[in-house]
Amino acid sequence: RHWAAVERRLPGYTCCLQRARPARRLKLVAFVLLVVSLMEHLLSIISVVYYDFCPRRSDPVESYLHGTSAQLFEVFPYSNWLAWLGKIQNVLLTFGWSYMDIFLMMLGMGLSEMLARLNRSLEQQVRQPMPEAYWTWSRTLYRSIVELIREVDDA
Repeated sequence: RHWAAVERRLPGYTCCLQRARPARRLKLVAFVLLVVSLMEHLLSIISVVYYDFCPRRSDPVESYLHGTSAQLFEVFPYSNWLAWLGKIQNVLLTFGWSYMDIFLMMLGMGLSEMLARLNRSLEQQVRQPMPEAYWTWSRTLYRSIVELIREVDDA
């Protein structure tokens, strides 16, 4: 609610392209980071299967699954279905962590866009006379954005 209240007070965008730019940037960053995360995960799997210096099993895939889910096989005897279940859990957790990283980056990008909007508003007024009320409004809005940043940071 606080975020929405601050955003309502921000100056509007001057054109549709300016309004769409932050959304495009967020989508691009999310896409690139998810692709890079997927590549990193696949390369780590290939690396472990290919360079299995201490194989636990004769089959490299079985050895990989046994190694990545070793905590399961301390309690339960090895089985393929349990190994694949452990691998699925590993993939889900990996992408959950990646999602959280991306989510935090997007929050930061959204907060910085608020400051950029205020800055663009100030730049448009450079050569024009500005009454004291304008500076009061700008300063109050700036303080609101900073308070929102602190609130998000604390959360």
